[in-house]
Amino acid sequence: MKQRVLTSQQTWTEEQLEMIHAIQALGELIQDRPRRTIYRRYAIEHGWPQPETIIRQFGSWPEALSAAGYEWHIDQQPEELERAPKYTKDEILKSFHRYAQDVGSTITLKKYQMWRKSVHHAPSHYHIVKMFGSWHDACTAAGLEASVTYSKAELAASLRQAIEEVGFSLSFEAYREWAKRNNKPSTKALLHRYGSWSAAIHAIESEIRISKQHAQ
Repeated sequence: MKQRVLTSQQTWTEEQLEMIHAIQALGELIQDRPRRTIYRRYAIEHGWPQPETIIRQFGSWPEALSAAGYEWHIDQQPEELERAPKYTKDEILKSFHRYAQDVGSTITLKKYQMWRKSVHHAPSHYHIVKMFGSWHDACTAAGLEASVTYSKAELAASLRQAIEEVGFSLSFEAYREWAKRNNKPSTKALLHRYGSWSAAIHAIESEIRISKQHAQ
């Protein structure tokens, strides 16, 4: 199902913007419209607002998706989107092994999704994460190498530069805009490496403070 990102001109509160950015970050991460069950798993890992909190703010999950720029097809109800075939761990691993034969031992979510379009009954990202807990754990269990675009040193250097130019307590959105202007690693890459935005900021700000103390 193709997704079309919409642009909203409505003005949101800071709390609502944080929720919108979390949904958009997950959408970028999985390259799909975030379902509530998948969002819940990532929210726990990344420290994002819980889906119930988001629903209280926007009225429903579909309306929150709409605020984040995702088109919602009214004829497709959430329970219908979640209803799909079940897969065992062995079936998922067999699918990954078939991917390796067709594509290679290095895997990315985008490459897997492209490959899956031509393969009958290959499990979706939703089912893989539901069974293994995370995309990375599933890749590891299958013996595949999850491709990393940037090294940790490169990501740290980019975030350090952003903090030095924009200021401490750098927000998710402020970094996103800065990265676009300066052609730097995306927020998605940082979340992949550090696990959450707060963890990334804490790690780099601590390094900066220690460096300044040593320099004095």
